Amino acid sequence: MKKILLVLDAAHIDTEIIHFACNFASLSHSTLTGLFYGNYEEEQPEVKMEFGAPYIEEPPVYSMGPNITLQQLEEHMTQFKSTCAVRGVRCDVHFDNTSYGSESIITESRFADFLIIKASATRERKLKDTPTPFVKDVLAAAECPVLVAPASLSEIKEIVFAYDGSRSAVFAIKQFTYLFPELSDKKAVVLQVNKDEDMPVTEQEHMGKWLRLHYSSIGFQVLQGKASEELFAYLYDRQHAIVVMGSYGRNGLSELIKPATASPLLKTINLPFFITHC
Repeated sequence: MKKILLVLDAAHIDTEIIHFACNFASLSHSTLTGLFYGNYEEEQPEVKMEFGAPYIEEPPVYSMGPNITLQQLEEHMTQFKSTCAVRGVRCDVHFDNTSYGSESIITESRFADFLIIKASATRERKLKDTPTPFVKDVLAAAECPVLVAPASLSEIKEIVFAYDGSRSAVFAIKQFTYLFPELSDKKAVVLQVNKDEDMPVTEQEHMGKWLRLHYSSIGFQVLQGKASEELFAYLYDRQHAIVVMGSYGRNGLSELIKPATASPLLKTINLPFFITHC
């Protein structure tokens, strides 16, 4: 992996998620691109007359919504670069000043290996719910794997693979493993939720053999019941873990990874979620 995108609100610098992203960049020796989003427009200077001659009262000012100027944007970009420099991470910056949409981020994701975004990221002035519509749009259309970061972040010590036997779930597991071979020493758990109490883990033998080629410690956990409820209960008190799931917002998904399941998890579980499409 060589290029990681970090989606950042240009109006509010978030040093915690920058350090979190730096951890992944350091781990994989990748360049971290700060993708700042916001909206600004040039305010035309007001021309006034005094003593029969026109004059400009103030120089042009660029504003991003009600709270940020171009100078503040530059300060936030400088702070991002400084944080990366202190962490020894190569970095780049890109500013998206387009209208309220995720199109620019999707375009950037096409040429990136990995994207990190906070569940609360939004272009709206008030945060109504998480994950926000903005984040859902990114998840549904991103052209690289996405990591949705929670409100508070911590060291990763365990990997939970949400597995339902589908092609999408296997693809997510492989993508995560290929992107982060440096996490091979972490505990890996393959979690499956079945309605049938007697159903074995789908393709457990094949999956186990493949995982043992990449991880030093793996385990399988089978839960019985409704996927959304059981997955929530399993993850609720978990700490220092990252959850790997298949496609988000695509047709033909299993119950485990439908938006109806993933969205409540992203809202209530304080863990990072790695989600990708096949």
